[in-house]
Amino acid sequence: MNTVVTISGGGIIGNYISSRLNANNISTLVIEKNSDVLDLAENVRTVTLNQYSKNLIEKLGVSIPCSEINEILVFDGEGSGKINFHSKDIDEENLSYVFFFNDLYRALQEKAKQRTIFGNQIEDIKENIDGQICEVLLTNKDKINSSFVAGCDGRNSNIAKLARLNINVSDYDQTAVTFTTRSNLQNNKKAFQIFSERGIFAAMPVPKNKEDATHTIVWSIENNKLDNMKNIDSYVNENISYFEKKLNIEFEICSNLLTFKLTNHYFENYISDSTVLIGDAAHSIHPLAGQGINLGFSDADVFCDELIKGFENSRKLNRKLILTRYEVRRKQMNLLMLRSMDFFVELFRSKNLMVHLARNIGLSGVNKMKFLKTFFINHASGKNKL
Repeated sequence: MNTVVTISGGGIIGNYISSRLNANNISTLVIEKNSDVLDLAENVRTVTLNQYSKNLIEKLGVSIPCSEINEILVFDGEGSGKINFHSKDIDEENLSYVFFFNDLYRALQEKAKQRTIFGNQIEDIKENIDGQICEVLLTNKDKINSSFVAGCDGRNSNIAKLARLNINVSDYDQTAVTFTTRSNLQNNKKAFQIFSERGIFAAMPVPKNKEDATHTIVWSIENNKLDNMKNIDSYVNENISYFEKKLNIEFEICSNLLTFKLTNHYFENYISDSTVLIGDAAHSIHPLAGQGINLGFSDADVFCDELIKGFENSRKLNRKLILTRYEVRRKQMNLLMLRSMDFFVELFRSKNLMVHLARNIGLSGVNKMKFLKTFFINHASGKNKL
C-alpha cells in the first residue's frame, strides 16, 4: 500500500486531518487499533470549541448540535475577585461552543471511515535511504509506503515511543469529574467558573440535543480530599451546594459521573525523520480553560496547511521543511498555553493570604481593563494564530 500520510489513531484529530487532506487530493490512511466503529456510551463528556476550531469542522461539512456561550463569569470562590468575559468585547456573536464528545467523534469518524484500517496498530517505522519515504509495518504484517507518519494517538502515543522522543510529565494531584445537570437558570448562554478550596468548578450549557439537561459540569478536585475513588459521588453530592450558593443556581445531577486523573505532558520535539506528533500525542494541559481540544485542532490545521502548501509549491515534497515549519509554528505556542494553565492552577491552589489578596485584586483589575480582556479572549478564541 502507498499513501502520503499514515495517521496513527482514528480519534477526533486524526480523522479531521484525514478528511482535510483528502479534500485537497492528498492521500491518507488512518490506522485505528479498535476493531470497528465504537458503540459509545451515553452523552456525558463534552468538548468546548472556540470559533476557529468550529470553523475548521464546518468547512468539512460537519454540522452537529452544540450550545453557544456568549458570556463567561470567573470567580475566586474564597474572595471577591471576578472577571466577566463577553462576546461583545470582541464584536462576536459567541465566545465558544459546547459539543458532546461522542457526537463530534462519530461525525468525524464517519467522514474518514473509508480510509481507515481498523483493528491494527503501527508496529515499526523503517526509514528508506532517500529520506523521503518510510515503510510502516502494521501488527497484521501489512506494509505501507508513506511520506509522513502522524501520531494522533493520544497521551500514551505509540508513535512517540517508536520515534524515541523525550517526554516531560507532571501530575496535578487532582481528579476531574464531569456530569450533566438540570438547573433553574433561564439564560443558558452563560458559562461559569469558580476557583475554590473545594476544587475548580466549571458549568457550561449542554448541546441542544440533550433534552433532559441544561448544564455540563467539569470539576477538578484535589486528590487529598478524596480518600479513594469510591467516595467521589459522596464528595460531589456533599459539596455541590457550595457552588449553587455562589452562583444562585440549583443543580440536579442527571447523568453518570465520569472521572479521570489530571496530568500534563509535553515532548521536547514533535518531529523525528518521517514522524510527527499532533494534538494530545504531543502535549496535554489542565482542562480548566477547555483549551486542550482547540490546541489539537490548531496543530492539525497548521500541519495540513504546511503539507498542502508543500504540494502546491514543489514537485518534490520537502518532508523535512514541512515538518520543521509545523514544529516551529506550534511547539512554543502550546508550551506557552501549558505554562499559563499551570500558573493559574498553582495561583488558586495557594493558601498564602498575600497570594489570595493579590489574585483578587488582579482578577478585578483585569475585569476593568478592556484591552487585557480583549487580548485574553482573542487568544482563547483562536484569533491569535501564527
